[in-house]
Amino acid sequence: MKVLRYPIIAIVFFFVSGILYDFYRKPDTNNLLLFCSVTGFVFCLSYYFSQKDFLQKNYFGLTLCLFSFAAGSFVHHVHYEPNHPRHYTRYLKEDRNEIRGTLSERLKPNAFAEKYYFTITEINRHPVFGTLLLNIPKTTAIEQLAIGDVLLLNGPVTLIPRAFNPYHFDYAAYMEKQSVFHQLHLDSGNFVKTGQKRNFDFYTARYRDKLLSGFSIHHFRPEVQHVIDALLLGQRQDMEKETSSSYTDAGVVHILAISGLHIAVLYGMLLFIIKPLKKHKKGNILQLVSVLAFLWIFAILSGLSASVVRSVTMFSIISFGLFLNRTTNIYNSLAVSVLLLLLFKPDFLFDVGFQLSYIAVFAIVWLQPFYRKIKFGKNRILHYFTDTALISLAAQIGVMPLCLYYFNQVPSPFLLANMVVIPLSTVILILGIFVLALNFVSAAVAVFFGRLLSFLIEVMNDYIAWVASFKDFVIKDIPFTFLLMISLYLSLILFLLWLRKKSFPRFAGWLVTVMILQLVYMVTLTNIRQKDELVIFNNRKHPLITVKQKGGVRAFSNDSLIEDNYNLKMYRKGLFNPEVRCFPLQQLLFYGNRKILIIDHSGLYAVGRKPDVIILTGSPKINLERVMAALQPELVIADGTNYKSDVKRWEKSCEKTKIPFYATSKKGFYKIANTN
Repeated sequence: MKVLRYPIIAIVFFFVSGILYDFYRKPDTNNLLLFCSVTGFVFCLSYYFSQKDFLQKNYFGLTLCLFSFAAGSFVHHVHYEPNHPRHYTRYLKEDRNEIRGTLSERLKPNAFAEKYYFTITEINRHPVFGTLLLNIPKTTAIEQLAIGDVLLLNGPVTLIPRAFNPYHFDYAAYMEKQSVFHQLHLDSGNFVKTGQKRNFDFYTARYRDKLLSGFSIHHFRPEVQHVIDALLLGQRQDMEKETSSSYTDAGVVHILAISGLHIAVLYGMLLFIIKPLKKHKKGNILQLVSVLAFLWIFAILSGLSASVVRSVTMFSIISFGLFLNRTTNIYNSLAVSVLLLLLFKPDFLFDVGFQLSYIAVFAIVWLQPFYRKIKFGKNRILHYFTDTALISLAAQIGVMPLCLYYFNQVPSPFLLANMVVIPLSTVILILGIFVLALNFVSAAVAVFFGRLLSFLIEVMNDYIAWVASFKDFVIKDIPFTFLLMISLYLSLILFLLWLRKKSFPRFAGWLVTVMILQLVYMVTLTNIRQKDELVIFNNRKHPLITVKQKGGVRAFSNDSLIEDNYNLKMYRKGLFNPEVRCFPLQQLLFYGNRKILIIDHSGLYAVGRKPDVIILTGSPKINLERVMAALQPELVIADGTNYKSDVKRWEKSCEKTKIPFYATSKKGFYKIANTN
């Protein structure tokens, strides 16, 4: 059929564009249905008429692309949970809500709380669906909860807060892309455990924990056990911060996330084990079913992360191609796997692991003609290590702009780390699977091989820590915007196209993209530097106020080490590293045509010209109503250094006097733009 000869990559491109359109523009449901119906009808007509033509007409391709765009928008619109009438957000109350549901997944905890996904089944006696983020403070005495526990909650549901300081990671935006919009803080008085639901999540967690508990006989050190948990079943929740940082700085954090490397090892092991099935009459189909079943069971047990699902889908397509005795084009296989995954879960598109995984694989395949030409002798061992280094370099070239955009750093020692870690982690993975099986067969033999497993993991961790210790080679805090990322990708692609076939038009095209990259950088820098603003930070220990003007940034604080303040460093990076000058906190600041009075812990302030804004810091012992009556400000701001009880009292005082009140501890930093 002619339609099957149309490039699948173009279909995927427009399908992805449709998802992005629906996510950011959120069109009306009726209008979208009308658009999909019209484009679907036009596509069917063009397909009907194209059947009569020997050569495919342009209109067929155009209507197919338009229909792919509409299909992408429709698929995301259907999967976007708040669009459904039974989503819990339609029944939320402002004060307290009675919620029933089930714990579905444990997330990585932070320093203060354990975190879980909570699947809602009922809210305020209405049957609903959706997911909440549950925060359980580590200081709260609550019995150990497990996946599958049914809880009855009674408390206020709040929006997940946005970034509390400028240029910080926006956790609310990240969770929104996971279809999680609200959170609830659990304590011993606002929930009751009513039972246990033996659902899919329950059995997945149960069997995963059963497999990992088999390693208890080895009494591994925590840093060894946590690497095993990550390598074998993708469980990184309890990974030490120091270990994660070392892997990140060394450029080998992908080892801890189950991806193509792990699935390739499992795939090879499985083909070797089931090779005798080929002798059977129906050996091919038995082999196919065995491979697919094992890979997808493994994907389920490891949590169905985007990188795992991508890898398993890819190898499923390869297995199916082998079963049909057909070789598949790797680019089409990648495109088909993208389309399949986004059809069932369009939010995968916004997953960083999903993006990094596909771009890395594409870069490795696309750059293969370059690095395959490089040979260093005929020694197999040398050939293996050079191949490993070159493949790592290809992957790093592919993901570098994305890493700059998301993580603002370039781990320069990645080649040194990957040349050792990739082969070593492969051995560890194979040995780990072997020991995992032995744990339930022969404990004595398992313990013997477990010592070797522990030794290899400790060697790998120590080597990675050594590589990461060269801090000067890890380039961090690189400001990078979305437009800069796109421009850098364009420049890289044109440069590699020119290397593949050197010609003047391609060279000229590359030079144009270099000029575009420089232009984007200069325009971005100019726009940032021209904006003037005053920012009151949500800094907990010491007050922090910055005034940004064309000459740089002035930072005001009573912290003697304010230059090392994390919030100030992030702000400076977001502004493309301007000069920052630090000054002691002053009682009066003048910004534009506004007078700003700062009342600190002493509670002293000058009575003179009435200020436009009052900033309260350090929980001053004052009668705010009397202060406001005397000074009559337009706005009162309480920064993050104040006690919660004081903030609540001041908020009530402002409500009485009808003067706007803003607490950075609740709403995040406050920005005052210069209107002059």
